[in-house]
Amino acid sequence: MARKARQRISYVLPLANSPGHRLGVNSLAIDSNGILYSAGRDGAICSWNLNVDLNDHSHSNHATPSTFRNQIQAHTHWVNDIVLCQNDSAVVSCSSDLTVKLWRPSESPHQTSETIGQHTDYIKCLATGNSGGWIASGSLDRKIKFWDVNGGGEILQIDVGENGNNPKGSVYSMGTGGGILASGSPDSVVRVWDPRTGDRVTKFVGHTDNLRAILVSQDGSHLLTASSDTTVKLWSMAAGRCVYTLSMHNDSVWSLYSDHPNLEIFHSSDRSGLIAKTDLRHAHDVDEGLCVAVCQETEGVSKVVARGDYIWGATSGSSIKRWVDVDMDSPVGTRQRSSTMTSRPRGISMGTTASGYSPSGNGRRKPIPTNALLRLSSSSSFNSNVRDPDSVTVYSVAGTRHPSIHESDGLDITLPVNEGPDYIIQGQHGLTKHFMLNDRRRVLTVDTAGEVVMWDLLKCCVVKTFGQRHLEEVATEVNTIDSIANWCQVDTRTGRLACVLEENYCFDAETYADEADLDKSLEFRDDQRINLGKWVLRYLFDELISAEIEEDEKYRHQLESQKQSRDGGALRNNAPAQISIPSASLTLSDSASMATPLAKPSGTYSLFPTTPGMAIGLATPAPFSPTSPSPGVTADDDQRLSIDPSERDYFSPSRSPVSPTLVDQIPSSTPASVPTVAEQPPTLSLPSEEEEAKSSSRFGKWRPFGSKKLGRSISTDLSKINTNSTTSGASSEESKSTTDSTTALTNDAATAPPPSEPDDTLLGVITHFRKKYDALARQPRNPDDLFKLESAITPSLPTETPVLKPPRGTEIIIQEDKPDSGGVVDLYCGTVSCVGKDRELVEKVAPAWLGDVLLLNSVPFKDTIKVSFVLVPWKDELPTLPSENGSEGKPSRLNANRMLRAKKILAYIAERLQPPYMKESFAPGKPQDSQPSSSSSSSVSTKSTRSTTKFVKPEDWLELLCHDQLVPLTMTLATIRSYMWKNNGDVTLSFRRKIVKGEVKSRPVSAGRETVVVQEE
Repeated sequence: MARKARQRISYVLPLANSPGHRLGVNSLAIDSNGILYSAGRDGAICSWNLNVDLNDHSHSNHATPSTFRNQIQAHTHWVNDIVLCQNDSAVVSCSSDLTVKLWRPSESPHQTSETIGQHTDYIKCLATGNSGGWIASGSLDRKIKFWDVNGGGEILQIDVGENGNNPKGSVYSMGTGGGILASGSPDSVVRVWDPRTGDRVTKFVGHTDNLRAILVSQDGSHLLTASSDTTVKLWSMAAGRCVYTLSMHNDSVWSLYSDHPNLEIFHSSDRSGLIAKTDLRHAHDVDEGLCVAVCQETEGVSKVVARGDYIWGATSGSSIKRWVDVDMDSPVGTRQRSSTMTSRPRGISMGTTASGYSPSGNGRRKPIPTNALLRLSSSSSFNSNVRDPDSVTVYSVAGTRHPSIHESDGLDITLPVNEGPDYIIQGQHGLTKHFMLNDRRRVLTVDTAGEVVMWDLLKCCVVKTFGQRHLEEVATEVNTIDSIANWCQVDTRTGRLACVLEENYCFDAETYADEADLDKSLEFRDDQRINLGKWVLRYLFDELISAEIEEDEKYRHQLESQKQSRDGGALRNNAPAQISIPSASLTLSDSASMATPLAKPSGTYSLFPTTPGMAIGLATPAPFSPTSPSPGVTADDDQRLSIDPSERDYFSPSRSPVSPTLVDQIPSSTPASVPTVAEQPPTLSLPSEEEEAKSSSRFGKWRPFGSKKLGRSISTDLSKINTNSTTSGASSEESKSTTDSTTALTNDAATAPPPSEPDDTLLGVITHFRKKYDALARQPRNPDDLFKLESAITPSLPTETPVLKPPRGTEIIIQEDKPDSGGVVDLYCGTVSCVGKDRELVEKVAPAWLGDVLLLNSVPFKDTIKVSFVLVPWKDELPTLPSENGSEGKPSRLNANRMLRAKKILAYIAERLQPPYMKESFAPGKPQDSQPSSSSSSSVSTKSTRSTTKFVKPEDWLELLCHDQLVPLTMTLATIRSYMWKNNGDVTLSFRRKIVKGEVKSRPVSAGRETVVVQEE
């Protein structure tokens, strides 16, 4: 079965707002106004005022600094190429995020760019025609697509892959001119296309590696290509062959640039960082050409541009260096001497280069040193580093390499004309590596400067900085002993910390409220847990929830007005405080305030939300507990809920009784035959006094469980939920009355025509409960009654998800991962501050599971991960716990939620050791004269036991051990298994009595059905 497209949510933690790139620069472009545009691996596009007259060749020695203009975060992945079009008024970029985007700096200097095209794999290069009306993009999906610059969509498509017959048809380079378009691929073939029809004109074969750059002359008569085979070739369209093969580079040639109409003067750069300038004017033979080594970068140059007297190179560093260009009309002079490059402050302009070469200000041209010349036709004196075409990609990180310059006969090793840059546009430091700590909340990162920083993924802020240290060293210092499920994926591919959430794992991790670093004024239960994924999503989209509540109120008010107008009944000012309604009728409210959707507590309608899944059983799944208002309760649900208290799991949270009046106000939630964790209805039956007395003990209502009562599996419970027939357990009149009064929305909706399958988006979730509103509005009613619709939007309460305040500049990205795509596609990009304003767009692209979490407080159902363990007395100091079938001997194999704390396990042991008719002999501080008695003679009432026995916490007199190591009370089963047990199979836990200093040690021993206490001196 084909994999379906998946939506995921990403959010990017903001960095300091500093201009410039954070990671390497991939592409450059200069417009006619002297503005430099740069695009990098951080997904940003920056513009810079060069502050130089590009048409002035007076060769002034004073080099003015470049200044920052503006920048946008155009993409969420590497930007691989940019071009200018429409008279330099628009910047078009392509990225590994599969999109082609257009930015108009003059119209929206600080706004995001618009998407004009999309591929199914990384987009590597761009080309534009002379008219500027279209943009061509080449991708790894082996397609060349032509896009309308004005947003008209795709114009033409060329299949370089030939319907799968050419697996090496990925497009890495393109060039246009003279009405033709040329493309290069890893198969080493140069293909020439007609951009009007998409037909192939011709092809050139001669390179032996991937084509990395292509230039086409203005008249389309010649092509210049650069390859990873270290050569540059000049092709003639008329002759249909290669004219020149130039071998001045000794490494993979990555970039070409020329503003000469016939390509007779051009610049080239390679992987080693060498930038060369070649002049083929008046050359009848390749050896008659002139090639000069202009400069040597410390990293590979992926893009070179030149204008006026300067050149700029894009490297894997975040800074952009400006170099003085070489005048090819200058005479060739004597050799220059090799000198050590002096160290200069970065970002400070230098009037002359370190080598002494600078254009003369009096009109006299400086001679070109002879040892800066490169031979064009000679083969390299070093071994050529030719790689396999399939392994050649733009993602090959440019490492620092020695200059690959040929030796000349009788001359020293060739030295570049410039030993140092003329000016450096300073870049910023981006994140390059990360390490997630065991608490799954904090992340350590290291940037390009080597500084280590700790981040909080929930608060979206920096927690602490550690300076320039090793990441692993800091991780060892600050990491904790925790075992928490993974709930997000973290990456730093754009120099920023991004957190990715997907439906299948983002709700797996939980943390206890007392360990969540919350405000001390907040009150939580001791065992309350918080779902990390739901917690952070709740407040990333807080403004969206507010916008949806407002729209929901408007929609319901409109329906109410239409209903009143249609029925001819006016709204009464003296409406009664409460209206009694018959069964299967409208759900009414007594106050206009109920028309406004508010965050409601969980199904128990108590102050604190319950914590699901905290039970110990033989093989019994942990019980579900509600985290949001439940849908209407049916008769089948009522029978399922009316379980005898003694049948509940040991650590099932007690359910508060719900009055019929309160149940009437429970709105309908998302319809489903199988409720999720957040859809479990509340218990409607109350235990009798006799049952309560039987299930009580000095530790509260902890109920021991047996195999017969806890042998129900999830499938059994789900079968009860899915059954439509009425069972015998729900036959009481009171249950029927309560059920009828709570299913008004369900029954009314059932009378309407069956709705179509809702769209799997947030809009589909909203449309679904709006259809319920419509069904209610169509129901007949008494015109004198006040008609009010209660909102179905029920976001989580602060008691369940405490308030977080992420920075308003935190980016939110909704992405889609398609089966046939080589990456993820961005469907929406915004921030915490604008997600509410973009409500309509978010509704169309956000997944339905996100809508369920935000609006209905419902998380997708997933089986609870459990840990199996065995409880044994430590050195037989305490009696063996009876097994579930009541027998003694071999301890039972138990299992429980992986997040169950050791404190709860002690409570379970204490309950099994101390039944409701417990003996004081097991408690610390027991009077010495107390004598044990058999269980048959201990028939005292619960009330008398409570009145004579003082409550003692289990952790006050019991201890839990694993491998004879004391287990902390707050340690979970998962952590015990990972860091203390460290073995396969069931975890063996030992329990013993806690010895208080100065206390006489007593050891209870089981003797048949009686328990005796042995005093130890």
